[in-house]
Amino acid sequence: MEKIKQILPTPIAPDKHLHSEAHYWADVISTEFGERKKFGMYLGIIKRIGVGEARRIFLEIKDSHCSSPGKLFAWKTSKTNITKI
Repeated sequence: MEKIKQILPTPIAPDKHLHSEAHYWADVISTEFGERKKFGMYLGIIKRIGVGEARRIFLEIKDSHCSSPGKLFAWKTSKTNITKI
C-alpha cells in the first residue's frame, strides 16, 4: 500500500465554486475571453443553449482569433441565431 501512495500523485482538490459542467465552461469561456466579471452572463447563455453547443461555438471563436470574442459569442448564441433541433 505504501508503494501505491508513492507512485500516485496527491489528488488536486476541485474548485468549490464550479458546481456543474455549465459552471466549468462559463469559467473557461469568461477567463479565455478576459471577461471574468461576465461569468453570470456566460452561465446564463450556456444554460439556455446547452453545454455542447456552447463548447462548439467557443472552440469556433477561439480558432478564429477575432478582436472581440465575447461580443461574437453573445451574437452567435442569441435567440435569433440558434436553432434548437
